This record gives sequence, structure tokens and C-alpha cells, in this order.
Amino acid sequence: MKRFLAILLVLALAALACSLDFNPPPLALTPAEGLVTRTPLMLQPTLTSTPIPPTATETAPPPTVTPVPLLTMEQLRNATLTVMGSDQVLRTITLLDGKYQEGADPGQFGFVSISLGEKIAFGDLNADGVEDAAVSLAENHGGSGVFVSVVAILNQGGQPNAAATTLIDDRPVINNLSIQNGEIYLDATIHGIDDAMCCPSLPSTRNYRLVENELVLSRLTTKTPGGAERIIMIDTPANGAEVSGAFAILGSVTISPFENNLVYSVFLPGTQEPVAQAGFTISADGLGGPGVFELPLDFSAAGFTGPVRIEISDASPADGSTLALCTLYLTLR
Repeated sequence: MKRFLAILLVLALAALACSLDFNPPPLALTPAEGLVTRTPLMLQPTLTSTPIPPTATETAPPPTVTPVPLLTMEQLRNATLTVMGSDQVLRTITLLDGKYQEGADPGQFGFVSISLGEKIAFGDLNADGVEDAAVSLAENHGGSGVFVSVVAILNQGGQPNAAATTLIDDRPVINNLSIQNGEIYLDATIHGIDDAMCCPSLPSTRNYRLVENELVLSRLTTKTPGGAERIIMIDTPANGAEVSGAFAILGSVTISPFENNLVYSVFLPGTQEPVAQAGFTISADGLGGPGVFELPLDFSAAGFTGPVRIEISDASPADGSTLALCTLYLTLR
């Protein structure tokens, strides 16, 4: 009996051991033992996007710009122009192949004959991007005098319109006429103080700028009998600069003027006469040699503001005619 109980005990222990091998108890791990817990990943549904083409924006076509027709030689030779004559009479003339005439007898009062010069220049005179023109007109009222003027002609919709006229001389020789940097450039031989009216001998160059329907002399040079050119140059301020209070104009001359004196004149828009004018002395390298100048100015007390034109000139002591000139355009603040 005891032997039988022993056998049952052995069998029971064997069964218990098999149960433990195949069903081990769960292990209790703590975070301290290194277990890392993770949140289960939630798979998101895949979204398929269809690219949407950008909406086409309809751009309005640029406005059609009709180019302004160029002025032609034929137009100018047959143009209708309103010009100021050398007799200070404003006339509207219609050229026919470059000629116009009133009256048949040069000896009768009221006779006038006007001829278009051979040299005609083209270029922009009023900064509107359209090509204008410059011509010369020779005017005779009977007798020997032939007074030559330069006329600025603006291109208005393809038609010539005379904007301003300036007298040059009686029977000058026109050597060259052109438009450079928005200004009319004229190379002409004019009369000196001792020249007979038939025979001008004084070489000169002139630049004219169209300002408010007026041709303003921007630059003038002449030559001495020996061929040296009288030139006035302004170094500072620059053309178009803005200045306020006291400032100085610095420049030079190629030939010092009589008694080393130059004259400055100040013009406001629309004024024919200078609002200020005075002489000043330059520093010259000997009689008739080159020189420099520094002209201090201050218009604060006078209350001048806005655009001004300052001319610096060398006048002949014999007859007061201008031998050289340079113009400075400024804005006073």
C-alpha cells in the first residue's frame, strides 16, 4: 500500500512539472526594468490628389500705339508756319517749294520775301520722344538786307508747327545746323564790328534750347582774329541741379575778358529781362590768357524759388555784342 501511494505521488509531481513548462506564468516587468511602451500606429488612408491646372488669366492686349509720322523735307518745303519776322510782325506763311512772297515790287511798302534755307536738321526738341526739326528762314523786305532766323518746328501728329524763332544776323553764312542733345546747334559766320554788311567774317557757334516756346541761348562761342576760340565753361553746379541758400558757380574761360570782367544775369520763367544782373571778376593767367572764376550767389533774401536760368557772358567793350556765353539751368529750393 505504501508503495502504491509513492507511485501516485511521483506521477502527480510529473504532471505538475509538465504544466509549468508549457504554461509559464506571465512576467511582471516594470518600467525600471527597461520596458518601452508604444502607442499602436494608426494607418491613415492614402489620399490621391489630382493636380488642378492654374486658371488661365486673360491679359488684355496692350493698347495699340500709333507711331507719329516723321516730318519730311517735302512737308517742310511746303509747310504753313506762323513765325515772328525780323520786323517783329507775326506772320502765317505757306511755303511753296521753300518760297513765300507778299507783294510784287521790292520797292513798295509791305513787300516781303521768305526763303527756306538749304540746311535742315531733325531731332527731338521737347523730350516727347518724337523727332522735330530746325530750319533757317531768310527774310527780305526790299533792299539789300537778308535777315536770317532759326526756327524750331515741333512735330504735332505728323504735322509741322513753328514753336519759336530767333534772329541770327543780316546775311550770315550758315555753315552747319543740327540738333544735339535736345538743343539746336548752329555754326555760322556772322558780322564782326568792322565787317562790311556784305562780308561777315566772325566764326561763331550757338546752342539754343526750346524753353516755353522760346529759343533760349544756352551757349555761344566766337573766335579771335587769330583763330582762338572764346569759350565759357561752367563746372559746377551741374545743369538741372537743385540748390538752396548760398552756393557758388565755378567755371573757366579759354580767353580772359576785357579787364577780367564777366557778367551774370538771372532769369525767371516767363521773364524777358533779368531779375538780377551784375559783373564779377575772374582770375586770369595773364592778359588774354585762360582764367577761372568762382561766383558766390544767394537768392534767399530775394525769395526766388523754382527753376531759374543763369547766364554768364563776355561782352565786347567796343559794341556790347556777346562774345561768349554759357547758361546754367537750376532749381532753387
